[in-house]
Formats: sequence, structure tokens, C-alpha cells
Amino acid sequence: MKRSSWINAAAFAAAFGMAAPTLAFAQTAPAQATAATYTDAQIQAFAAASAEIDPISRSLPTASATQRTEAAARIRTVLQQHNLDSNTYNSIAAQAQTDTALAARINAARPAPAQPAAPETTPPTQN
Repeated sequence: MKRSSWINAAAFAAAFGMAAPTLAFAQTAPAQATAATYTDAQIQAFAAASAEIDPISRSLPTASATQRTEAAARIRTVLQQHNLDSNTYNSIAAQAQTDTALAARINAARPAPAQPAAPETTPPTQN
């Protein structure tokens, strides 16, 4: 995901997360952290979550109100699955926009794209 997509996804998660009445955790502004203050586990979780959130956020410009509500719920689920709260996710996304060291850590943590299976080769038969 491009760095600009991180912030778009983060903004969406924050907007819907704060507006959703079912959201149980408090929204507080995190202190600006340095790349070193995020653990490897947080960076890996962010990389994995952002890979799932990006396609959801890309569908929003043409989404209906109902689809946006469903997308917000899916984003909250993704964050929960990766043990991230929206504040941490948004903080990492925002900081990655200007912190090249953090962006490099995120990119290094990204899962490798799936490689297509190699075609099975059959050895030639001898007649």
C-alpha cells in the first residue's frame, strides 16, 4: 500500500471509529512517537492490517451509507484481529507519512505477495 493510502485508511478508521456508538474504547490523541517506540509486533500488525484495510477504503468513494457502515465494521474487525486499537493504527499511519525510517520498517514487515504455483512438469518419457 502506498504511504498516502495509509493515511486515507487511518482517517477513515478514525472517523468511523469515533462516530460509531458501539466502539468501546476511548479516543485520545496519542503523543507523537518515534519509529523506535513502536514494537516489531505493532509494525507487523499494522502492515498486515493496512493490507486488508486498503481495499476497503478504496471502495468508499462510491459506497452508499449502508456500505460505509459495513466498511467501518469490517475495519474495526480487522484492527481487532491484528490486536491494534484505532489510535495506534492512526498514529503509525500518520507518522509513516513523514518518518522514512518508520515507513521502511513497515515496508519490510509487509507480507510477500503470493506467488502463483509453478506448473507441474512431467519428465519426458523415453520410447
